[in-house]
Order: sequence, then C-alpha cells, then structure tokens
Amino acid sequence: ADDEIKAVLDWEMSTLGDPLTDLGLLVAYAERSTLDLSFVSNVSAAPGYPGTDEVIARYAERSGRDVSTLNWYIGFAFFKLAVILEGIYYRFSQGKTVGAGFEAIGDGVPPLVAHGNAILKED
Repeated sequence: ADDEIKAVLDWEMSTLGDPLTDLGLLVAYAERSTLDLSFVSNVSAAPGYPGTDEVIARYAERSGRDVSTLNWYIGFAFFKLAVILEGIYYRFSQGKTVGAGFEAIGDGVPPLVAHGNAILKED
C-alpha cells in the first residue's frame, strides 16, 4: 500500500485553476513576515523552512512551468488574504466570530492591499 501523502486540501478554500495561483498564495503566506501582522503566525520563520526564492526555483524546476509572471499571482494572493481578513473581521464585528485577537485582524487589511499593489507595480 502506498501510504505517502500526495496532497493536502483545504476544502473551504480549494479551487480549480492556474497552478501559479497556488504558488503565489504560498509565497504571499511566506512574505507576510515582512509586514507588521503580529496577530498572524508565521511558519516561514521556522528553522529549515526554504526561502521564497528557493521555493519558486524548486517549483519552476520540478513543474517545468514558466514563473516569469509570478508577481501578478503574488499580488493577487495578497488581495485574497486581505479579503479573507476583512471577512473574518466583519464576522467578528457582528458577534459571529469570537476569541482573543480578532479585534485587531481588520488592521491587517491595509498593509496586505498596499503590499499587493507594490508587487504589481514591480512588473
């Protein structure tokens, strides 16, 4: 029996489409550490976690895909993360999401949008 993990899916957030969308989101999650989002944990700071350039290079090498337009996907991913945070904050403000830390989650939206815009302007 083959007992290797082949994929991990977040069914709530899974989509079908361009695979570079997923790579862009992975990079955005890793690059959040450059923003002041103290309420979000950052696995990319863990020892042994590959840097952004290494992740992109490995992906390009192993998939054979052209990643020259990746900045568009990274910018899009930052907008997606901003929308997710805004949705969580809205549910919190309506009393539908409870717990410590949610009162500040809306503060993460402007830096995510600004960073997404900055990445798009690089191209």
